[in-house]
Amino acid sequence: MTAVSDLVTVVDRLLDPSGGCVWNRAQTHASLARYAVEESYELVDAIDSGDDVELREELGDVLYQVVLHAGLAESFDLEDVAADARDKMVRRHPHVFGDERADTVEDVVRVWRAAKAQEKSSRRSVFDGVPRAMPPMERAVKLLERLEERGDSDAVVASVVAAAGAGARSGGVGDVPDVAAAPAGAASGGAGDVPGAGAGIVDAGWGTAVLAMIAEARGTGVDPIASLRAAVAALDSAGRAGD
Repeated sequence: MTAVSDLVTVVDRLLDPSGGCVWNRAQTHASLARYAVEESYELVDAIDSGDDVELREELGDVLYQVVLHAGLAESFDLEDVAADARDKMVRRHPHVFGDERADTVEDVVRVWRAAKAQEKSSRRSVFDGVPRAMPPMERAVKLLERLEERGDSDAVVASVVAAAGAGARSGGVGDVPDVAAAPAGAASGGAGDVPGAGAGIVDAGWGTAVLAMIAEARGTGVDPIASLRAAVAALDSAGRAGD
C-alpha cells in the first residue's frame, strides 16, 4: 500500500458508522467547505514562507480535505476524482499528449484555452465558472482576465464606472453619502447603502473606483493581488513591531 491509499483507509475508518469518528460522520460537503478555504490559504502562506517543511504539511492538509470529501461522496470516490483530473490534464495538453504544437508559453495558453472552450461549450457567459465565493479583489481580477480574453475589458470597466457616476448624479442606487460622515455600521436609508458588519456602510462609488484602479494596474503590468498582499505583509510587520 502507498501512503495515499493508507490515507484513504484512515478516512474510511473515520467515516465508519461503527467505531468511526462522530465529528467526521456528521460532516457534509457544505459543512467542510470553510476548511477547504482555510487550508488553501494556509498553503499559500507556506508557499510565501519558503519553508519546505511547512509546505509539505499544508499540502497534506489540502490532500486530506480532498480525500475526506471523496470519502463522503455517494456517487464517486477518490479514484474517480483522480481519473477526472488525469483525463482533463491530458485533454488540455494536446501539445504533450497529442499532435498539437506549442513551443512558447503563449502557445500553451492558446492551446489550453481552446481545449477548455471546447469542454465548456455549453457555458452561456464568459463569466460562467468564476466562483462567487472568491474574495472581491481575486474575483475582480479573474473577471477582468475573462474580459481580456474576449477583448472588451476596457469597455466593460468604463461602462461600470460611467453607470456609477450617473447614479451618483441622479441620486439613484449609485448615490452614496460620504462614508466618513456616517457612523460605522449605520445605514443611511438610501438604496445604494447596505449596513456593514460593524465596519461601515457599503460605498458603491468607492468600490467602483477601486475596481477601476485594479483594471488600470493590470493594464500596466502590475499584479494587484500580489501588490496588495505585499503591502498587507508590510502592515503586519509594522504592527507586530509595536507589540
